[in-house]
Amino acid sequence: MILKYESDILDDENARGNFYHVCQGQVQKTPVGIPPDDQPYECPACGIDLEQEDFMLAQQRGWS
Repeated sequence: MILKYESDILDDENARGNFYHVCQGQVQKTPVGIPPDDQPYECPACGIDLEQEDFMLAQQRGWS
């Protein structure tokens, strides 16, 4: 698991939910935004690249 998706239905401000990167077994506290199609998110600590498809899968499953 490298991405966690959390959605709070009572939170009107972020109704779409938030994505969190799971880096080296720990869920990061800072939400990660969906990167542009041509520019994946690269974690500075573990070096993994996360693309839009990874975020969509996490949103569907809750985890990806």
